[in-house]
Amino acid sequence: MKNTDFEQIYKKYHKNLLVYALSLCGDYELAQSLVQVTFAKAYLSYREGGSLKFWLSKVLKNEFINHIRHSSRYVDDPDLIFERLSGPDNPLDILIKEESMREVAHGITLLPKNYRVVLMYTIYMQLKDEEIADIMNTSPANIRKIRSRARQRLKEILIERKWGDKYEED
Repeated sequence: MKNTDFEQIYKKYHKNLLVYALSLCGDYELAQSLVQVTFAKAYLSYREGGSLKFWLSKVLKNEFINHIRHSSRYVDDPDLIFERLSGPDNPLDILIKEESMREVAHGITLLPKNYRVVLMYTIYMQLKDEEIADIMNTSPANIRKIRSRARQRLKEILIERKWGDKYEED
């Protein structure tokens, strides 16, 4: 892989991979580290053929799994994502500028892990159902079912949060 090719790939996929890594681990520093390792592996070992986006996603997921195996602590608390990522350089604030999108992003973090992962692969990585199914070791039909349920649950969460805020004001 040439340096110019690598730079283009980095620019194209970095933000999406960072958001995906954040959705997995909820820790900005760890997410950055996972993305760096993913790109290092891409630079050293990726060979032409197949979807690069799919390959990068799979490498990132595997790096996260390896991290979990090597460190016995993992906190799956969705509120930690936003607590740890406060400040002017917050990548989610950069990517999600409007308040409604911020609410959607927060709603996604409140979803069960498999719902959240499928939505992240679909929205941020823009992977096809077949690619997501390969990563998650399931069928494309099951991915469509999970995504449908995730969207429905996300809609419910957003409605609950909207109406809950209205009742708290009264």
